[in-house]
Amino acid sequence: MYAVIDIGSNTIRLSVYAIQDGQIKPMFSRKNTAGLISYVDQNGCMTERGIQKAISVLSGFQKIIENTKVEHIFVLATASLRNVQNRDEILTLLREKTGFEVTVLSGEEEGVCGFVGAAYHINVDSGLLVDIGGGSTEFVFYQNRKISKTYSIPMGSLSLYANFVSGLTPTKDEYKKMKKYIKEQLQTLDQGAAPAPILCGVGGTTRAACKLVNDFYGEPLTNRKFQPDQLKKVMKSFYHDKDGVQRILRVVPDRIHTIIPGMIILRTITSCFNSQDIIISEYGVREGYLIKTVIGWENGS
Repeated sequence: MYAVIDIGSNTIRLSVYAIQDGQIKPMFSRKNTAGLISYVDQNGCMTERGIQKAISVLSGFQKIIENTKVEHIFVLATASLRNVQNRDEILTLLREKTGFEVTVLSGEEEGVCGFVGAAYHINVDSGLLVDIGGGSTEFVFYQNRKISKTYSIPMGSLSLYANFVSGLTPTKDEYKKMKKYIKEQLQTLDQGAAPAPILCGVGGTTRAACKLVNDFYGEPLTNRKFQPDQLKKVMKSFYHDKDGVQRILRVVPDRIHTIIPGMIILRTITSCFNSQDIIISEYGVREGYLIKTVIGWENGS
């Protein structure tokens, strides 16, 4: 069996898989909402408290792995460590305290792994893949199941919350400020890549958004497709419907503070690239990395 630990800006996840006959089979997973990006100080360094938080979570995952038949372990980090100034110090401490050798993915590598995971799991032909994380958002434009362009922007659901939101959920004014900031960030992308009628979402933010849409419209829990207008109506309910925020607490309670900023990112992206449909892949960066590394399947080939 294979274990993949993903050290993200918002969550740290452990996923265990079996691989048989070239097929990946998820066995079980664990998640800890560590919020590591919130421990980054004004100098861009992760504080001692944040480092100890990471060590504690990884040590807990290590104990879980020791009680399983896992033979191979991959530990990945994305924007959580990619963007901090004391990365080398953190990697050394994680290795000394937990024994884990952490691989820090670049923004491009993260995007490619997300695409490989999605392309392996669902039928993707041409469109835009988006992975909204806690501290960064990856964009992968693809044509005929092949990557054409990749981008990474240091903007995520948790970083927006930390920089713009004063309470538990954003006010209308904070909402507008976030939307303006997101549009400014999107302008840094090559607009020649637009439009993208089909948007494929990977990662926890887009999965959580789909769950909220399903709950709002009474769709089956297994539904993995929705439209930007549906997303827009759900977002309006957060401000005009007494049950709006209650829905978050009922459906995705661990994302109460980050899901609205994350959905603002998603909605703004769909508007910018004229996306008509949003499809969600259950496979993403962790699965893509494992598929690339172990199975050797990449970029739709």
